[in-house]
Amino acid sequence: MRAGEWSAARESIKQIESWRRIPIPLAWMAETVYRLQGLEPAWPLLVELAWLSPKRLGGLMQSLGDPSLLALRRRFDANFDGDGTIEDLAWFPAWALTDKPGLAALLRACESSTHTLPEQGLRIMLELLSLEHEGRQHELLERRKTLRGLHPGLFRAYIRTR
Repeated sequence: MRAGEWSAARESIKQIESWRRIPIPLAWMAETVYRLQGLEPAWPLLVELAWLSPKRLGGLMQSLGDPSLLALRRRFDANFDGDGTIEDLAWFPAWALTDKPGLAALLRACESSTHTLPEQGLRIMLELLSLEHEGRQHELLERRKTLRGLHPGLFRAYIRTR
């Protein structure tokens, strides 16, 4: 990776058993995919990293230096109603859908991970966007209640955009 041999790095990371469940190799793979293919294919890996290691995600976002990702992060930092710690970044993927609903197709590709509250928040946000698109109002209201109970700050961010 230090030499910029991204294809070789990707193949080496794939040799690590359960690399997708370990923060360091997951961060390496996210960077490798970003360097080889750009931000869109890297999104699912960034999402999974947010759930496993918000601090590592924050560092990776800075080192990638992607202008659109950094702009989204600045809006998150300014607008997300969380604890005000680096751990808030675990909620970044779910919140990102309130700011950029078009990311839904990319974020659906992330694998189930830790089943934490932030992961549940993303899954609910994805459901909400689908229900809105399909016009299923009764189910939409029920899922909104679930989101409000899960994280009031994420719910407020979602409602502000509606």
